[in-house]
Amino acid sequence: MFSKIGKILQFLSEYMQDLWLCLRYNGYSPLVDRQKRLFYKIIIETHTIEKGLSLPFRRPLFGRDKIRFVMSSLDGYDPSFSPLPAEMALGALESYLRFHRDGSIDDPILDEIAVFLSRWHDKYRLTTRGGVKSVQLHGDTGDARPVLLQSRVSLRMFDGKALPLDVVQEVVRIAQSAPSQCNRQSSQVHLYQDRSRIDELLALQGGSRGFSKHVGNLFVVTSEIAAWGGPGQRNQPYVDSALFAMCLLLAFHSRGVAACPLNLAITNKIERKIKTAADIPAGERLAMMIAFGSTLSEPLRAAMSPRRHVDEILHMHFGISAQ
Repeated sequence: MFSKIGKILQFLSEYMQDLWLCLRYNGYSPLVDRQKRLFYKIIIETHTIEKGLSLPFRRPLFGRDKIRFVMSSLDGYDPSFSPLPAEMALGALESYLRFHRDGSIDDPILDEIAVFLSRWHDKYRLTTRGGVKSVQLHGDTGDARPVLLQSRVSLRMFDGKALPLDVVQEVVRIAQSAPSQCNRQSSQVHLYQDRSRIDELLALQGGSRGFSKHVGNLFVVTSEIAAWGGPGQRNQPYVDSALFAMCLLLAFHSRGVAACPLNLAITNKIERKIKTAADIPAGERLAMMIAFGSTLSEPLRAAMSPRRHVDEILHMHFGISAQ
C-alpha cells in the first residue's frame, strides 16, 4: 500500500515540475526573451501562409489577419537574433504578392505588402527563403531506399575516436528535413566529444554500460519549450524532437556512421543534473541521447531485435462501401 502511495506521489511531483517548466518557459511566458518568442511566433504564423499558398485551389486574398500579424511582428523583430523568421516571412509575403499579381487581383492589402517588402529589403537586404517551391515525385525507382531504412540497426561497437566536425555538420543538415509542427524547428542538438564530459553524461543516462567507454561522440537532442504554448501542446516538444532524432539516425546510417539511441526516461532531478553537466539551457526538454562514431574493424554485431508482425500493429478501419 505504501509503495503504491509513494508511486502516486512521485507521479504528482513529476507532473508539478513539468507544469513549472511549461509555465516558466512556454511561448506565452513573459519571462522568456521576447525575441525568442517572436522567432517561433513568426515562423508558426508564416507557415500558415505557406500552407495556404501550397493548396491545389488557392483562395484569393486568404489570411488577411495572418498577413498583418506577420508584418506587425516582423516590425518588432531583430534579425540579428536569427535571420530565419524574417527570411521565411519575406519569402512567403513575396509569393503571396506574386500569386495575386499574376492573377491580376487588386486589393489594398497587396499594396501594404508591397510597401512593407520594399521597406524591409531596403533596411536589411536579407535573402528570402519562404513561400512555396516546385517539387517532383519520382516514385519507386527500384533503388535501395527500403533496404537503407530496414537495414538500420543500433550499433554499439565504436572505436572511440571523434568524428570530424564536417561529417557531424552534414548529418545534422540532412536531419533538418525532419517535419515539425508548423515548421517550428524547435529541435536542438548538443555535441560532446570530450572523454570526461561523455563519461559523466552517460553515467547519468545509465543505459550504456558495457560500451560507454568506447563512445567518442555523443548527441543530446532537445526541444525548446518556448516553441510551444497551451496545454494541448504540452507533449509536442517530444514529438518534434523524436522525429528529428529519427532523421539523425537515418542520416548517420546513410553515411556509414554507427549510431545508437539512448533513452532519457528519467526524473526531472536527473534531467536537471544532465542539463547542468551538459551546459544545456533550462528552457529545453531532453528527448534522447545518441552515441555515434566509426566502428571497430572486427566483424560488427547487433541485437537481432525481431519486430512484431505487421498485422499486430496495422489496424485497418474500412468504411461501409456504398451500394
